Amino acid sequence: MNGVTTPSATAREPTRHRFRLAIVLASVVAATVGSVLLATHHSGENVTTRGVTATLSVPGHPRWLAAGRDALWLALSDTRRPVRDRPLLRLDLASGTVERRILLGGQATYLAHVGKRLLASVEHVGGSGSGPSLIVALDWRSGRVLLRRQFPTSVGPLAESGKNLWALQVRPATLLQLDPLTLVPKAPPLPLSRGRTAGLAVGGGYLWATASDAADVLRIDPVTRSIRRAHVGGSPVGIAVASGSVWFVDRDRGAIGRLDPRTLQPRGKPVRVGGEPAWLARAGRYLFVGDAVQGTATRIDLRSGKPAGPPIRVAPPAKPAPAFAVAPAGNSVWVSSFASSTLARISATSTAAQPRAITATSSHTARSNAGALPRGAKVIARIALTRTPVDFGGGALTAGDGAVWAMSNSESTLMRIDPTRNAVAARIKVPAPEAAAAGDGAVWLSYPSEDTVSRIDPVTNRVTATIHVGPQPSGIAVAPDAVWVANAGGPSVSRIDPATNRVVTTIRVGPPLACCAEHMSLIAVHRALWVAVPNANGLVRVDPATRKVVATVKLPYAPCAFLVADESGVWSAGGGCADAVGRIDPRTRALTSRLYEPHPVGLGLAFGSVWVADLDSADVDQIDPRTGRLAARLRVGGTPVRLAVGFGSIWVNDDRGRVLRIQPQR
Repeated sequence: MNGVTTPSATAREPTRHRFRLAIVLASVVAATVGSVLLATHHSGENVTTRGVTATLSVPGHPRWLAAGRDALWLALSDTRRPVRDRPLLRLDLASGTVERRILLGGQATYLAHVGKRLLASVEHVGGSGSGPSLIVALDWRSGRVLLRRQFPTSVGPLAESGKNLWALQVRPATLLQLDPLTLVPKAPPLPLSRGRTAGLAVGGGYLWATASDAADVLRIDPVTRSIRRAHVGGSPVGIAVASGSVWFVDRDRGAIGRLDPRTLQPRGKPVRVGGEPAWLARAGRYLFVGDAVQGTATRIDLRSGKPAGPPIRVAPPAKPAPAFAVAPAGNSVWVSSFASSTLARISATSTAAQPRAITATSSHTARSNAGALPRGAKVIARIALTRTPVDFGGGALTAGDGAVWAMSNSESTLMRIDPTRNAVAARIKVPAPEAAAAGDGAVWLSYPSEDTVSRIDPVTNRVTATIHVGPQPSGIAVAPDAVWVANAGGPSVSRIDPATNRVVTTIRVGPPLACCAEHMSLIAVHRALWVAVPNANGLVRVDPATRKVVATVKLPYAPCAFLVADESGVWSAGGGCADAVGRIDPRTRALTSRLYEPHPVGLGLAFGSVWVADLDSADVDQIDPRTGRLAARLRVGGTPVRLAVGFGSIWVNDDRGRVLRIQPQR
């Protein structure tokens, strides 16, 4: 039994800490004895745990990751289609906490740490693997979205070289040359292959890509844009340039190949690792190659081109399973296992001392003034949307037309909740929408990837119309005889006539450069239409009668979440772009109040208060709209995803597939 890695004892924790990480460290016995071999599940081969310095259990299925000295960014993923909105998590390595959860409107297909930024390739919600997609730049520390740009097809690996950011369009294989500061294309797309590309690397003055379907490794001159091909056979996937050679993973043959970067001729014999390896990364004088099928990572000596010791066990074998992602972090690499929901850190120094056992904690701790605030409300019902709790199962939420309408993204089902019974009364199978609104005898759902809005009849609980609107419809607001839709791809707003289910007008609300925001909201109130334009850091006021923009308000943050309004002002939330909720005086167009709210994802105005659902703190905050001050706080016991108001209550859709009914008390 020597050398078996054992988990550290996990401290007891409140149930509200949904995202507590269990960090499991390599055993002291293994460190003392040295390299200890374990039998694999189905063969006589040997594996070891030596070099594994930490194993982290994470809340969901990890896929891509990017590492820095201070933190890891991790993309949660699933294999369902159409694509759902899956979060990025920021893991602080010093404190062991999940500091941030960021929703980008889709699922990250690649992450890269470039300077002080995190770059993410994101397949849009509703996609099926072919696009559309986004490239999003975020601040490495705060997770604030700096800019984003949409692309018509699926974009994968990213690499920076000099004054260029290079991106691979996966199929058909195309190389994109972008300005790293603006993400604007600097040159026409460069076709690489008719099939699929997988890997991208920079080194030796060239760009390198793997064309998996053509079984080629491509060398691209970034100046002349000329392409030279080396036919290597098999199915090349991951690629890296290290120690004067080009290394690539042949998934079909379970091997690592090596090329001379000048002649493109093979160097030495392929390194047989078995299984189905896919991605690789360098740390120190080694390459690490992950294999999900065998649950191992192989360490290859860059000087000899041979394996340095037996494979390293990082997770149980799993077949079929998405490939391990491997990310460098100084003299270590991090390996993600989708199947076991774990991350493993492997040191490139085989004699590295084993760290002390610790248990990472959630960042969901009360803020410093939480104890001084009254609750202000209480949860009077918890309505399960799924039979078992599902991480990040919640979605769009609205109240009106006789029911509360809650989206279960995990089940692709819109739930009709009867507020008189606090129970699900009907289940309507629909793809996960961006937003929902109820009114004018219907429930309205927006679908950015399809440029459509769906209409559901609350009497029959069926989709009765699909309406084509502007590009990337996001927020929806219902007014008498009108349904207004914010088109994030414009940016513009479209008015739907609910009597005919047709768009009768579209109004541009900003320049094209202000388009493609994370979430674009709007609200119709007092003969005015207020629209949030996040990438322009502002709000615009539209006169519905004249169909013109009559006012613009600049904000010191990007309003990426929702809007509410009454006679006291217009309130906007920063969502994943800013930890802020602000009030604007509609007469003076001045920001009169701004409050710190950690990742405000829901906003409501009712019962004499502004209600804010905060994703990061798991709170529902109550703000006095007259003073602009925080009046009360309710810890809801789950992470809020959306908030709605109706039927004498506040309703919150949380991360565990539940809807909470909250009764105001003050």
